[in-house]
Amino acid sequence: MPDNAELIRRFKLGDESAGDELVVENMGLVYSIAGKMANKRYDIEDIVQIGALGLVKAVKKFDDSYGVQFSTYAVPMIIGEIKRFFRDDGALKVSRSLKEAALKGRKAEEKLCRILGRNPTMAELAAETGLDESLLIEAFDAVIMPESLQSTVGNDKESLRLEEVIARDDTEERIVDKVFIKEALGILTERERGIMIMRYFRGKTQSEIAKSIGVSQVQVSRIEKKAIDKIRHEMLDEK
Repeated sequence: MPDNAELIRRFKLGDESAGDELVVENMGLVYSIAGKMANKRYDIEDIVQIGALGLVKAVKKFDDSYGVQFSTYAVPMIIGEIKRFFRDDGALKVSRSLKEAALKGRKAEEKLCRILGRNPTMAELAAETGLDESLLIEAFDAVIMPESLQSTVGNDKESLRLEEVIARDDTEERIVDKVFIKEALGILTERERGIMIMRYFRGKTQSEIAKSIGVSQVQVSRIEKKAIDKIRHEMLDEK
């Protein structure tokens, strides 16, 4: 059975059937994400179908020069497609001020991309627009802008890029978990955020974290559980 890399190579050479096969082979990602985003308003199969549209877009837009696995690239696009559906169908409300901030940020991003020859950082966008970084992050997420591999989240000391925090040898399920955690880091306390970053993005065990911050492994476990509960409630509230 061809792997993702082989299917992508064939698809880029014009083999449409390889693209179809790539979608089929990666539908497990869609079901995993749909299960996490499911709610009483929609049937799970409806969410799966919407997520599949995001997967198709990922197939068409993926470039192996990004230096990441296809699944790493596809997860944010699948999540974005589902969240866009929720928003457009009225499940999520976006204020006019956030829409305007997102538009201003997008225009600044396009301008700086041309000037710098790369995607600007959130700090650079904030300086260009005169808006706070936190507001830009909220606005971009609210209107579901396509997730950039260089997009950042967090404060100056702990800002993260998607391409940095998702390891290439992660399982698909762990990639999904990381993206969801990345989206919710902002609601955590500084201590909770630090532990979640070490645990999920730097591969540290609870014992290693406990030793590095001077607490017991049991305390780390409790803090991690509390943080996960917060994230779970945040994701449910968004639905």
